[in-house]
Amino acid sequence: MSISNINQEALEFFNKNGFPHQKNEFWRHTNLKKFQSLKFSKSNSFDYPKADIDNFYSLDIPTITIVNGKIISSPKSKEIDLLSNKLQDCSNIIYDSFSIQDSESAANNPFLVLNAAYFSDGIYLKMNQNFDNVLIRIISNSSSKKIESSYSRIYIDVDKNSDSKIFLHHIGLKQDVSYYKNNVLSVNANQNSNVSILNIHEESSKSYSMNNIILNQSRDSNIKQSSIYLSSGFMRTDIKNNLNGKGSSSLIDGLFLGKDNQFIDNNIIINHNIEKTYSKVLYKGILDDRSHAVFNGLVNVPFKSKEINSDQKNHNILLSKSAKINSNPKLKISCDDVKCSHGSTIGNLDSDALFYLRSRGIDLIKSKKILLNSFINEIVDNIPFDSISHYIKSRIDALT
Repeated sequence: MSISNINQEALEFFNKNGFPHQKNEFWRHTNLKKFQSLKFSKSNSFDYPKADIDNFYSLDIPTITIVNGKIISSPKSKEIDLLSNKLQDCSNIIYDSFSIQDSESAANNPFLVLNAAYFSDGIYLKMNQNFDNVLIRIISNSSSKKIESSYSRIYIDVDKNSDSKIFLHHIGLKQDVSYYKNNVLSVNANQNSNVSILNIHEESSKSYSMNNIILNQSRDSNIKQSSIYLSSGFMRTDIKNNLNGKGSSSLIDGLFLGKDNQFIDNNIIINHNIEKTYSKVLYKGILDDRSHAVFNGLVNVPFKSKEINSDQKNHNILLSKSAKINSNPKLKISCDDVKCSHGSTIGNLDSDALFYLRSRGIDLIKSKKILLNSFINEIVDNIPFDSISHYIKSRIDALT
């Protein structure tokens, strides 16, 4: 199976199904009319100013750089390969990650299909005891007056009994430039593996960023997936977590900051496909100005998936009267022997807490920062490696 075959199959499927209507529950609060009216040109420039990438250089871990969808640099390792090579090796697991087996789910997720239709290659990583940490920089650097598009595809196979940390830094180098990027990350966590995944987004305020994360888990595997949105334009992230093995567990959390007219849309589906599995979802949002966010969460417990423990929460703070959040955590349970909970809160900064801090001589701006830091710490304090946690806290402090 070649990439061109995958492109053709996906494009035919998309041409048949198109974009979903807003009557679709997964797209009810997401208006794609402006996006559909735009014309894109595929990027043909892959340079970037290395001096402008100020991030996690204090981390002594292998680094992969992807610019405008093209793999620019990666460490020399037998654990790293191109997806095109893996497909030539007739890897059924890799091919299955592209094939449209569930047409209903694919129709609900057009950007996953569009990535398969237009990507030119991707990268494969085998995480094991010899290759356990990696930083992947996904850079958008456009100087064209046209809206350039890029498609990146990453497949990560986490070896059994291994412990891995994966960091993805999404960077828009110019804040006033429009671009469209479509990213897909597939992670296969094998038996008794532990994997921590962190996505940090610092996109252009005029960007269109569409992201898909697919997490498949075998017996007794553990996944922690975190998404931090520091800056964005029009952002959509779909996460699908399949708990396929007994004893598997997942923690999916996120923090999004919205200002101006930014739009941030998170859609998370947790499938407890077998008994004795555990999941937790915790997302927090801080919205200012006329920003708009969406949180859709669905925990799906099929028939016979007993002894399930699942918790799903979304908490939001609105800093202006014009900011807006549509929060919709849901449960779909077809079994009695489960322990599932869900909830959502939307409010302003605690006026009593503000008054208390002001009465102690702390000015209003600093008082607000103290309360906001307290709100985000539950997410940020659990990030692996202090240098990354400090970087995020400093960026959040500057933004709030």
